[in-house]
Amino acid sequence: MSEENVQIVRSAFAAFNRGDLSGVLEPLSDDLVTYRAAPFGDSHHGPDGFLEATMDWIEGFAEWSVTPEEFIDAGDRVVVRSVQEGCGEESGAPVTGVFWFVHALRQGKIVRIDIFAEEAAALEGAGIKE
Repeated sequence: MSEENVQIVRSAFAAFNRGDLSGVLEPLSDDLVTYRAAPFGDSHHGPDGFLEATMDWIEGFAEWSVTPEEFIDAGDRVVVRSVQEGCGEESGAPVTGVFWFVHALRQGKIVRIDIFAEEAAALEGAGIKE
């Protein structure tokens, strides 16, 4: 099942980067929880909450992208190391950051997405010991 989970998450990222909203939303459970750790520490609920968190995150950028660079199979969880790049809407300043997504899956659906700025926190959240 874990290889299948990696493929589900990989497909969701690919859909996101193609701008395929239905492909992004399809694997999300209706009771999805999206948690953004530091600096926010907030949670959003359902697929609409995921979209809200995403729109809030990219607000203020004229250009923004997320590139998944590594998928780590953690059984019922998938950890994704991603590089996010943007260009400030007003300043034009380029911004690059590495962020970690931990996707929890149940019966082929993503039920939780935790977003971390630190690798150690993401791995701990996925139950992986360094």
